[in-house]
Amino acid sequence: MKAAVYQRPGLIEVQDVPTPQPGPRDVLLRTRAVGICGSDLHVYRKGLYGATTGWIMGHEFCGEAVEVGEEVRGASVGERYTGFSVEFCGQCYWCQRNQQRLCPHLFEHYTGYGEPGAMAEYVLIRQAQLDQNLFAIPASLSDEAAALAEPLGTAAYSVRRAKPQDGDTVVVIGGGMIGNLIVQTVKATVDAKVIVTEVSPERAELALRVGADEVIDARRPDLIDAVRAATGRGRYMFGDSGMADVVFNAAAAPPTYAQSLDFVRSRGTVVLVGLSEEPATADFSLIAYKDIRLIGAIGSSISSGIELLEQGRVQVDALVTNRIPLSEANSAFHQAADPTSIKGVPP
Repeated sequence: MKAAVYQRPGLIEVQDVPTPQPGPRDVLLRTRAVGICGSDLHVYRKGLYGATTGWIMGHEFCGEAVEVGEEVRGASVGERYTGFSVEFCGQCYWCQRNQQRLCPHLFEHYTGYGEPGAMAEYVLIRQAQLDQNLFAIPASLSDEAAALAEPLGTAAYSVRRAKPQDGDTVVVIGGGMIGNLIVQTVKATVDAKVIVTEVSPERAELALRVGADEVIDARRPDLIDAVRAATGRGRYMFGDSGMADVVFNAAAAPPTYAQSLDFVRSRGTVVLVGLSEEPATADFSLIAYKDIRLIGAIGSSISSGIELLEQGRVQVDALVTNRIPLSEANSAFHQAADPTSIKGVPP
């Protein structure tokens, strides 16, 4: 089969590789659409996450089942699915406490990292269990929308962790794919005012289209003052402060960490969603002075993503800005790295 194979930072090559052979508990999918995630771009640009030559990325996708192992229950050839292969060690501190998503061996066997991903003609879901790591796609969803159930699940997981309330003011730092999905998920969940900070005019316009109440140009030299004006000006014991109830950092650029702590009110919530390629600095004493609830959010509720899409509460069509064939994978990554891009989906 053809696959987009990582060679080194900045280079993806399309190569012929063996087609995966499913076992009795596996499902083989023919890839119909796959998205380029921000974490894939971290690998492409910097070789992060232990990337090695030969990696096949792609963990947000939709595929059609072409082979279903005899021990897999509830899955059928010809139906569409998304999902992931994963294998936990079962022995570590987290596995023993039924919190396997924190297993240190997670990525050794995860689709698109330790296991070959969906940037190929076929992708294998090992140890497939319906509604656990294999998720059926409703007929009402397009292939592209289905491929975005995973990043939408990330947004849903982050919002669930933050617990915004009706009447809250929410700031989303970064209007890329995850940021815009957080905007929509917050709006679909509670009656809140949502403000986005974004450097790209194209992404800023899109944020307004998908439901943001206000977008502030993050390039402004008076950004902090502008956000304070939009959220309401407040104070903490040692100085001025923004008054956002919840701040989602979906950009993860080094300056945004300090911004997150400034924008939020005392006893507000900051959720770190984006993954930074570089170390960042911030005055972490603000966490204590302002009694901030700081949350890290890594994970995805794919079932929640599918539900939001099926109910029409989140729209993703406008978020797909590039459609590029697998044969042009390196170009697809290059375009996805452009700041004006939201999501590239190789069919």
